[in-house]
Amino acid sequence: MQDLKPELPSTFQAELRDYQMDGFCWLARLAHWGVGACLADQMGLGKTVQALAVILRNAHAGPTLIIAPTSVCMNWVSEAQKFAPTLNILQFSGANRQKLLDSLQPLDMLVCSYGLLQQEEVAQMLSQLQWQTIVLDEAQSIKNMATKRSQAAMNLKANFKVLTTGTPIENHLGELWNLFRFINPGLLGSFESFNQRFANPIERYQAHIQQVI
Repeated sequence: MQDLKPELPSTFQAELRDYQMDGFCWLARLAHWGVGACLADQMGLGKTVQALAVILRNAHAGPTLIIAPTSVCMNWVSEAQKFAPTLNILQFSGANRQKLLDSLQPLDMLVCSYGLLQQEEVAQMLSQLQWQTIVLDEAQSIKNMATKRSQAAMNLKANFKVLTTGTPIENHLGELWNLFRFINPGLLGSFESFNQRFANPIERYQAHIQQVI
């Protein structure tokens, strides 16, 4: 993974800033290694364009799924058309959704809202596919493991899973555990062991993370 020197696709229509290029290379290396990524840049620093760069790099291997709040879905459509014009952008709406899924090809990028994802029928349909890349934008939307949208997200299958969020922790560390359960299941152990090793010492006793480890 460390020896991989990712290059931007020739059809990518953006000039990345240095830190964005670092983010793209980091994402590409994790995808090559076979693990998921949580890109937690602050709002306005270009998480979408970094994600689009790595999506385009791997899009030849299969379709991409974007899950985002309804208010952000059109932003994904417009930015993909601008920066990655060789992607075929599809919105998951209207009738004949199953027919749309059945016809997906490499370079297709399907944009779906969290509202649709948490519908049982839609969740079942999306979980039947093996996606090349899945991006959950505003990923704090799945912070609560008990919600329908979190449960639906956990059933999605992809070669590479990405979270983009400016607030990976909003209330407590258990939210971070659930986000990582999506991208790298098992990495942080069970919820109970995570609380015992990390959350309780940090939140209750203000223990420093290095002491906990």
